[in-house]
Amino acid sequence: MANVRSPNYPVVDLAGALTMARKLYEKDGRNKVSRSALAAHLGHDSLSGPALGKIGALRAYGLVDGTGDENRITDDALTALMAPEDSVDRVEALRRMAFQPSLFREIAKEFPTPPSDSNLRYWLAKRGFSPDGAAKAAKTYLATIALATTMEKGYPHSPTLMEDEMMQAPEPSRPIQRRAETSEPPLKPGMRQEIIALDEGDVTITFPVNLSAESFEDLEDHLKLFVRRMQRRANARILGFDEGHDQH
Repeated sequence: MANVRSPNYPVVDLAGALTMARKLYEKDGRNKVSRSALAAHLGHDSLSGPALGKIGALRAYGLVDGTGDENRITDDALTALMAPEDSVDRVEALRRMAFQPSLFREIAKEFPTPPSDSNLRYWLAKRGFSPDGAAKAAKTYLATIALATTMEKGYPHSPTLMEDEMMQAPEPSRPIQRRAETSEPPLKPGMRQEIIALDEGDVTITFPVNLSAESFEDLEDHLKLFVRRMQRRANARILGFDEGHDQH
């Protein structure tokens, strides 16, 4: 009986691909290199099957782009390798790369949270994977998602594009015309927005998704100070004082 061929997926997880990308960067920086040079940097004498599999994984995650003899490290790869470990830029780059493979995007849409290994293997088998291919693909996916979401405190699973849009969308009760009139710019990558509805209007807070414990404490102190300042201004208006005038 002929061997069952599984659909394409990266041969290594994202952590392994980043290790390979670091080797390429240490050898050639962001210079253009040929596929043969890529294979050599990865420890292969020729463009063998294993070498092509590794190069394919680098491309699948978006760590390397280009064609023919003009391949180079991408901006996201450089960010993942060089940016501070807990920086928003690195977190966003890792997430983009984790969901770059088309198969991984399909899995993320099917499973809102990381599935169990057995559940994922069964799902992959129904999509034409051999038992061995399903086991390897499941292991690669789960390891990749674990790496990409480690820095995202409070999020058990990296959001899909649809989930991102849901988090940033206005609440259903918000008048559409009022948001259109404000012409608010789109949120930058790595940022979230909290809208607090009050009788007098909305209070909007924009903040990074990966605030540290120290930053949360600083934010709390600033918000307390802000509330006290606003209370003084409100009391002044109630007493008939104008803002900016001497209240003695």
